[in-house]
Amino acid sequence: MWFDRFLSIYKAGISHEFILYFNIRDMVDNYRYIDRYIYDEFIKQRGFSIVAFYDISRGLSFLDPAMEREFNKITANEAIGLKRVLPSKIFPYIDIALKSTKMFLFIEHAEKIIPAGDTASMSLEERMALIWLCEWSNDPKISTVGSTIVMTANNLAEVSSEILNSSYRVEPILVELPDEEERRKYIEYLLKDENIKINITIDEFAKLSSGLSKKAIKDIKLKAEAEDVPISFEFIKEKKHSVLKKEYGDVLEFIYPEISFEDIGGMERAKNYLLKNIVEPIKKGDLRRVPMGILLCGPSGTGKTLLVNALAKSSGFNCVKIDMSRILGQYVGESEKNFKKCLLGAQSQNPVIVFVDEIDTAFRRGESGDNGVSRNIFSEFLQFTSNTNNRGKVIFIAATNRPDLLDPALKRAGRFDKKIPILLPEEDERAEIFKVMIKKYGFETDIEDFTPFAAKTENYTGAEIETVVRKAYEIANEDDVEGCVLTAEILNEAISRCRPSTQQVEFMTMLAIKECDDKDLLPERYRHYLDDRTKFDGDL
Repeated sequence: MWFDRFLSIYKAGISHEFILYFNIRDMVDNYRYIDRYIYDEFIKQRGFSIVAFYDISRGLSFLDPAMEREFNKITANEAIGLKRVLPSKIFPYIDIALKSTKMFLFIEHAEKIIPAGDTASMSLEERMALIWLCEWSNDPKISTVGSTIVMTANNLAEVSSEILNSSYRVEPILVELPDEEERRKYIEYLLKDENIKINITIDEFAKLSSGLSKKAIKDIKLKAEAEDVPISFEFIKEKKHSVLKKEYGDVLEFIYPEISFEDIGGMERAKNYLLKNIVEPIKKGDLRRVPMGILLCGPSGTGKTLLVNALAKSSGFNCVKIDMSRILGQYVGESEKNFKKCLLGAQSQNPVIVFVDEIDTAFRRGESGDNGVSRNIFSEFLQFTSNTNNRGKVIFIAATNRPDLLDPALKRAGRFDKKIPILLPEEDERAEIFKVMIKKYGFETDIEDFTPFAAKTENYTGAEIETVVRKAYEIANEDDVEGCVLTAEILNEAISRCRPSTQQVEFMTMLAIKECDDKDLLPERYRHYLDDRTKFDGDL
């Protein structure tokens, strides 16, 4: 819990200045918000002479009139009438009080006082506030008298990065969203002695509400009451999507897949690996088998994105997609701020699958002319994907058809440490894909064995087989006859009219095989390449 970390740092004397960020507007327990919680659990027990609150819109205020009189006495009454002013006017007097008596200062909306961005672009007012806040963290007089400063911010990336410089001793404390157990206890509290209609269990409600704050959970209960409908799976899903889209829709794409592993043909080795090493271990609570990240390599159209969607559906995990077009902004610091928000938003959904398509173009170490944005985002991504605390909670899955273009730092063990080749389907897999595609579209057919058609579609990707099936239906309906049946003759005609169009299939296949480090994930006919990797030299 964030409060435990805050308390341990304070007691150890590491710092007397903190910045709490992220889920700071939520209830800490069943009824107290963060300011009340800090007062009850920290301030009341430590005998602060003055407890003051500063907000750039409301100015300086005090817990009670006696504390305000004490502040005026310490500042020789020079601050009287200056309570509702900008930091440059009141901070000098706060500085005197912090050094003279044991004072607790609570500063809200730090991002409005010292916003992110280049220091040179800050206003004079912002730079002066930044200097005061930085200097307070290192001032020995403040430590000696026992004064404490706590700031809050919704997004740490919106606060000037200068204050987190190692030269200063401002400690950032992440206030996380409630975990499943906290949500369950809060839901029990909300539904206690209430005549609320609910069609699911409290445990199911707790699982379904992952990524939501307690405030949002309470809103679901209140909306169900207002609309006089029971709290159900669909009701929670609808309200949750609305909340998450409002909160993170500008930086994340939320995926709600409708297909499972049973709905896609082929890829048995990949599906089996994902079930055995992701879905089952996470559900059992054994996270040791779960890789930090998975890289899907192979030609375009082989079903990499489809596999991720099916994994999300089959596992029941949340699924989000990082789209860099949503991240990159036109203003200084905006892209980095958006990316931090994106990662926090993804992390809040755990267990969550985070999908990055075409990762070879999405994350690069940096190019000249982008003011270091690419480098900063790349560095943040490396740090996040190597955080072992996320193992089994945030499952990064990336797809690429050009793994040779990826930065080696991304592919090392501890980040995307499992590389799964998604290659052209084998003959038996192609037969299965024909069957699955016809079932997917609800086409009628009198064909029972698709093996002959699989033999005629060598080097076709799954996407190209889907094109063939759709073309067959098009041919079957050329005479506008209702209830047309896809016969063998029609399917053969469709195959003759559709040719594979995927470019550089052989090249991309060899790249995927070269990247693979697990023979069990390769078809038999390719495994000899891993015995003698010099064979790649003549094929690439």
